[in-house]
Amino acid sequence: MRYLPRPDRSTARLAIALLAIALATTPAAAQRRAAARRASADAPPPTTSATIAVGSARYAGLVDAQCAIDERATPSNGRFYYHAMYPWFGARPAADQPQWRFELGLPRPARVGTNDRFVFSFLNGTQSGTIQTLANAQRMGSGTVRLTRHGAGVRFDVDGRSKEGDAIHATIDCASFPSSEGAGG
Repeated sequence: MRYLPRPDRSTARLAIALLAIALATTPAAAQRRAAARRASADAPPPTTSATIAVGSARYAGLVDAQCAIDERATPSNGRFYYHAMYPWFGARPAADQPQWRFELGLPRPARVGTNDRFVFSFLNGTQSGTIQTLANAQRMGSGTVRLTRHGAGVRFDVDGRSKEGDAIHATIDCASFPSSEGAGG
């Protein structure tokens, strides 16, 4: 008589842990976390100031953006050192918040004071603008970003032309960079 091997408990535990991680990192889970964070009485008010001009259209507001610093970023590994995103990944803006979207990502510079590689994108309905000047990526538009550190935060000033040819001027001021959840593993 031949017996089948019994399932290994460590394999079962690993499978359960991987399933839990997969479910916790879905866009729906991110939406629930962002909504719960906004609904919490302890949630701080929005602290990111954003002023964005794409062509002749102008947008401004105080928003609940995700501002993060990734210490694991190097000049060559493709990770963004500075990352500002509104709304948070997988979330919809709250009803009392601006309904437009932006994202700014900067890799860790190879030399202090150089910020010639970045991605900036903005979307509001049909109005959009993208600048991408990353190494080893399709170039879209052109521009520069200047960083000004203040206390625990950073002000980003983006100036350039979108891939569509529209002038882009954006100022995004992150008041602080809370501890990250370690997005991207």
